[in-house]
Amino acid sequence: MNFTTRLVLLAVFACSTTAATPQSSSTYSKASFVPPAAPTITKAGWPSAANHPSRVQQQIATGYGTELFGRKKNAGGSSGAVKTAGVPPVTKNGKIQIKMLTSVPNIGQAGDIIFVSSAVFQNQLQRQKKARLISAEEVAKLEAEKQKEKAEATQKAVDTKKMMEEVMFESLGEECSTDQDICGVALSMKRKAGPEGNLFGGINPKMIMEELANTFPDGSWEGKQVKLTDMKDSDGKDVKKKDIKHTGEYTCVVKLGNDVDVTFILSVVAEE
Repeated sequence: MNFTTRLVLLAVFACSTTAATPQSSSTYSKASFVPPAAPTITKAGWPSAANHPSRVQQQIATGYGTELFGRKKNAGGSSGAVKTAGVPPVTKNGKIQIKMLTSVPNIGQAGDIIFVSSAVFQNQLQRQKKARLISAEEVAKLEAEKQKEKAEATQKAVDTKKMMEEVMFESLGEECSTDQDICGVALSMKRKAGPEGNLFGGINPKMIMEELANTFPDGSWEGKQVKLTDMKDSDGKDVKKKDIKHTGEYTCVVKLGNDVDVTFILSVVAEE
């Protein structure tokens, strides 16, 4: 074997050895496995309800529970079962005190302050904004305002009674005697009547109250408590349904307020 042949064989052997040698392991990096986050474990060993895997998946799918889609909380934190806007509920016999905002059949009228169960408040009233919680301080304030309004109404009723009595005193005539309980006309009404004094149409309590308001505009005639409560004719007999059918003088009693009544004489005369 000559020298040239040997060189050729050495070159072939060197090439075959290089092709069979694997590349260096430093060229590649070994893949690492990242385990999933484990749910929070409670003392009992079970995943917590807030971080349970099924709940987390549902929150991710719907967007609820995440910071991006989470619903805003009210100022001062989320509200409790029976606490709204920081108002501590007033409880009594297992019920909470509320103020009705609208009238609801079988529950209460608008403005009423009542006690209802927590379930009724949350399910029927709060969701539809028909009622709200009311604190003890607010109840005390409303009660004070109510007492003030009541005192003012009573004083106005007393002033109205005094006003009518002064008119009756000014209208006293010779026909009044000292043994009469009341004397002097406070209100006069004219109506069409027949020859014997029979009225055409009559006079009912509503007409009398309207005439009082027109005759004494500064009086207290508003409110459900103001009404005609009694009426007698000149013989002392009760007028049926307080509906006047004949001319003459009638003794009437009007309730002006709590413990305030005024008794006056109504004179009904025929129009000329």
